[in-house]
Amino acid sequence: MINRLLASLLLFVFVLSAPREPASTTKAQTGRVVAIRNVTVIPVTGASPIANATVVITGERITAVGPATKVKIPQGARVINGTGKFLLPGFIEMHAHLSKTRASSMGLFIANGVTTLRDMGGDHEELLRWRREIRSGTRLGPRILMAGPYLESARNIERMRKDPPSERVEPFERTRIGVGSPEEARRVVAELAKREIDFIKIRTVQDRETYLALNKAADEHGLQLVGHVTGIPPEVVLASGQDGVEHAFYPSLQSKNKDERLAVWRKFAERGIVVVPTLVSIFEGTFPPTDKLRAIVEDEKGQIDPRRQYLAKYLVLDWREQVLEATDERRQTLRKIWEEMARRDFREMHEAGVELLVGSDAAVLNVFPGYSLHDEMALFVSELGMTPGEVIERATRRSAKFLGLADQIGTVEEGKIADLILLDANPLDDIHNTKRISAVILRGTLYDQRGIKRILSDVRAAPDIRIDDWGRTSSVRNP
Repeated sequence: MINRLLASLLLFVFVLSAPREPASTTKAQTGRVVAIRNVTVIPVTGASPIANATVVITGERITAVGPATKVKIPQGARVINGTGKFLLPGFIEMHAHLSKTRASSMGLFIANGVTTLRDMGGDHEELLRWRREIRSGTRLGPRILMAGPYLESARNIERMRKDPPSERVEPFERTRIGVGSPEEARRVVAELAKREIDFIKIRTVQDRETYLALNKAADEHGLQLVGHVTGIPPEVVLASGQDGVEHAFYPSLQSKNKDERLAVWRKFAERGIVVVPTLVSIFEGTFPPTDKLRAIVEDEKGQIDPRRQYLAKYLVLDWREQVLEATDERRQTLRKIWEEMARRDFREMHEAGVELLVGSDAAVLNVFPGYSLHDEMALFVSELGMTPGEVIERATRRSAKFLGLADQIGTVEEGKIADLILLDANPLDDIHNTKRISAVILRGTLYDQRGIKRILSDVRAAPDIRIDDWGRTSSVRNP
């Protein structure tokens, strides 16, 4: 029972606005210069914050960073007064499902300072189209790295096929691939390697041999393999070559003492295996009372939680389905697992040097696109004992390094792409200040409060807010 319940948890477990064209189609112009003057820069390079600094952005790139007395502002630049404000790199969301949150949600990520996103499984052709539109400047959205379809055990796919269409919202046929043997593992990975993907994601595995074959095949094709490890002992994960772990380990290392557990976690650190805990999916999608979760889902006007008004129709239908699984028994069991094992494991991983990165699992019940990444950062402080600076580093530079983008994003330095956030208060003093966004800069285009409001207005007006444009049962539920 506990294994099944935990598996359920782990499943659930992005001043001045741009020119007056639609916020969804703005694009940085080559040669345009923006200067932010007298701002405190939090560079996230390991160096101390730079007070009274000036940052110059030319086109999409940062071209100068330094004391305001030394950095010359080019003639004709748009000058932003940064007095009393704090500038840091754009945040990186390490676990989201855009196919479920839908296209409109990309504006929510930008409005919340999320400028890069790792999509952990969805409708591949649709995701590719959205990514190409973002790159061409015809759609507003974060930089997307993607797994494409994610991998399941053949048994799990067969179970899904038995459900009547009217009882399952997700069109899983377009998002998941069943793998039932080592031979299938090698074939599926070879096929995926031919597609435009950035890594491979596993969710459930058929057996140990198939799991090991998936890892070996991914390595042979030069692809990272990340995903769930429910039922896979940490020692096997170490031996497999898996590059990253999503959610928690279960069963955990409960039978070992602390020194023995730390020895295992140090091996993870040495191997460079990252872990993305997605704590907010537990605290917001599992622990609240079922009645509260149901009320939020049904509150179309956002009177209980203002974020609710920005959800796509499909996501609301999916959340309704998830509410049915939010039982008291499940909540109590998972609360016990968290308090007795999971919190301890994550804290010890951090102590041992394991790279814990920040992801929300956006699309899970009560986990809001863009907004909930800030809640995840706050949980890293309150539950895992990290300092705000440590958390910000993990949501920027360290994630960029793991994604192979450290030469482009993740810090405030000359030559980097200008994906930046301007805050009204110091996040190093209080992690909740990451929510006090004055402006977002996306690839050199700056959106102040007026621009952010336009983005949110565009989200509310998007067709997918009113119509399920993707779900397996859309014709049934949206006649």
